[in-house]
Amino acid sequence: MLRQCGYNNRQGVLKIMNLQNFYEKLDEIFQQRDAQKVVEFLEQSLGEAKEQDDALGIIAVSNELGGVYRVLGKTEQAKQVCEDVLKRIKAVGMGDTQHYATALLNAGDVRLSAGEWEAALDLFIQAKERLTALELGEDYRMAALCNNMSVAYRETGKLQEAENVLETALSVISGLPGCAIELATTYVNLGELQVKQEKLDAAKESLGQAVRLFEESQKTKDPHYASALTGLGEVLSAEGELESAKSHYTKALGLIEQSYGKDSPAYQVISRNLAKIEEAEKEG
Repeated sequence: MLRQCGYNNRQGVLKIMNLQNFYEKLDEIFQQRDAQKVVEFLEQSLGEAKEQDDALGIIAVSNELGGVYRVLGKTEQAKQVCEDVLKRIKAVGMGDTQHYATALLNAGDVRLSAGEWEAALDLFIQAKERLTALELGEDYRMAALCNNMSVAYRETGKLQEAENVLETALSVISGLPGCAIELATTYVNLGELQVKQEKLDAAKESLGQAVRLFEESQKTKDPHYASALTGLGEVLSAEGELESAKSHYTKALGLIEQSYGKDSPAYQVISRNLAKIEEAEKEG
């Protein structure tokens, strides 16, 4: 999912927990790049919110925890957390708000990471309907939503639909200030779609643009930068540029290991791609 630009869904919802301290501490732990510490902090915070019967606090912490579980490949835990968030938001009478739309988007992300494309699309479509009803069609979240919808459409073979929602994402992101990284992430998704469409020259250009945006913004620790490198490695491999492809894969692998460890799904995928290149080099 895209990171936030021009919008902060941490604001204006929760009053009981000291959320400012919670998010400051969470950001501090994130900077340490230790996934286990992040999980431990969030699980402890969730336990404290439950002890206080703080429904809104539970929602805040769960939104963060679900995302962390997702990137660590703990899909079932992520599903459970996201489903709980949706129920709790409805229970406190916020089912028609932007916060429910955001929770639907988060839940869709989990289904997306699990490869449950149709389930993800169902959640994304609900989120899109709510954002549209709230007149948030030009909001950051609409761009994030369209980016993620494009992945589900792409993986179900609905390539034109994927292209359409990416055009919407590019239009929204281009109109928001300070969103170079979000624009780069959109180019990553566009490049991955173009690979699927067998438009390798266009994919190479889109992914190269994404890499440049990340590097110019000095955001090379962003996980989407690793995705851009991986996608570019795939294109280079298809074009027979094995050494360059291997270089991109190796760089991406190091970034993923640093952020999420060797057990993460992304690390496993890149490792397999790298192994295929090394095997091809031996055979060649």
